[in-house]
Formats: sequence, structure tokens, C-alpha cells
Amino acid sequence: MRTYWLAAIAALSLLGGCNTSTDTATPGKPVAPAIAPGTAISGSVTLHDPMTIAAGKLDLRLVDVAQPQPAIAEKTIDVSGDAPFNFSLDFDRTKIVAGRTYVLNATLVDGDRRFQAGLAAPVLTHGAGTSVQIVLTAEATPAENLKAEFTKLQGRIGGMKSVNGTYTTDTSSVAWDAFGEGGVVRYVRVNTELDAGGRSAVYYAFKDGKVMAVQQKGGALVGWADDGSVLVNEKHGGGQVAPAEITAMHDAATKALQMAQEKLDAARKK
Repeated sequence: MRTYWLAAIAALSLLGGCNTSTDTATPGKPVAPAIAPGTAISGSVTLHDPMTIAAGKLDLRLVDVAQPQPAIAEKTIDVSGDAPFNFSLDFDRTKIVAGRTYVLNATLVDGDRRFQAGLAAPVLTHGAGTSVQIVLTAEATPAENLKAEFTKLQGRIGGMKSVNGTYTTDTSSVAWDAFGEGGVVRYVRVNTELDAGGRSAVYYAFKDGKVMAVQQKGGALVGWADDGSVLVNEKHGGGQVAPAEITAMHDAATKALQMAQEKLDAARKK
């Protein structure tokens, strides 16, 4: 009986040695645990391009890479000022499986600006721990994207089908030219010479048959989203365009589009 008891003790010792194993390739070097110890992920978020956050929302989500929905744990933190922003996210350890891969996703939103991580932040398994440092990069805002699209459109009009025309009013002479692709007007330039003296130029951009942007030479720039909401409202030298003037600019753009589209349609039929 004593012999059997000693043999059992020896077997348990061997099993215990497997749980607190050492690297067989490098004797004496501890092997990282299958799941990092602890019940919270902690760390900090920094910004690739430093900027001050006014009133940000930092969203943290601990997810299984293979099954990201639903999150194992998630949390939203109010942040402001300058990074780094420190955090701690508690999680249920019983939901973690040693052989799976987990990452901590972080997204920061400040007004119209979003910040996303360029690299994944692995945690908990495969040698990863419970502490991470995440670098977020700012994405372009919808307004910035619209202005960039407007600028690109201006650079492409040389390769588009063009039409032009002139007309007069009681107080001015107007010359215009328009540019289209796929049979649809995308850009119109309107130059006005006042009878009393003075000139003005306005540039109109369109997308999917809707007004996208209006730029007054040396004046204002207004841009609209697909749903008709104003995304860009800038005056040269600072300030914003009044609502009534925005409406007038949009109406003028709509009339310019109609005039140019009729001329383009007629030119295509010839």
C-alpha cells in the first residue's frame, strides 16, 4: 500500500510540473501561461498626430477575433484634453478560452472626428498580457472628405464633355461653361460682369444630380451631404454663411444645373 501511495504522489508531482512548465527548448525558462492572469485589461491610448480632444467618447471592446459579436466586455469613457488617456476594462475570465485569439478594439469620437487604431492590440492569450498601449490615427471628417472630393473634381474637368452659353439680365452679363461625364453635369462655372462695374465668379459642383458644393471666388464655400444637410460652411477670412444666403446659393446652383443639363442633353443628341 505504501508503494502505491508513493507512486500516486510522484504522478501528481509530474502533472503539477506540466501546469507550471518550463520551456523544453530552453531549460529553466518559464513558459507563458495559456491565459494571462487577471480580470481586467489596462493601458493607455495615444494619438498618432497629437491634438487636443474637446469632448471625446473612447469606446473599448474586448473581442474574440473569430467571433467579434457580441463583445466579451465593453466600456465607453469620456475623455478630453491631451492624450494619453488611461483606462481599465474588467472582463469575465470564464469566457476566455486558451486556444483562441483576443484583441482590444479602441475607437475615439470627438465631434465629427473619428480616431481608429492602425494595428490590432492582442491580449490575454498566445503570450499576450493584460496591458496594452494603443495608438489611434485621426480619420478625415465628412466635411474634409467633401472638400477633398470637390478639389479632385475641379482637377478632372479638363477630361469631361463641356458646353457653354451666355445670357443677360437687367443688371449684368453672364457667361458660363459646364462639364459633364456619363451624360450628367458635374461642374459649372458662372462668371458675371455687372453693368455698374465689378465682376464675380461662382463654381458649382454636383453629385448624383444633387448640389454638392458652391464656391464663390474670394468668398464662401458651402457643401451639402447626400441627405441635403450642410457639411461645409466657411467664409473667406473666417465666419459662416447665414442660413438665408445658403438657401439662395443652393437655389442658384439648382438653376445652373438645370440650364447646363439641358444644354448638355441637346449637345449629345446632335
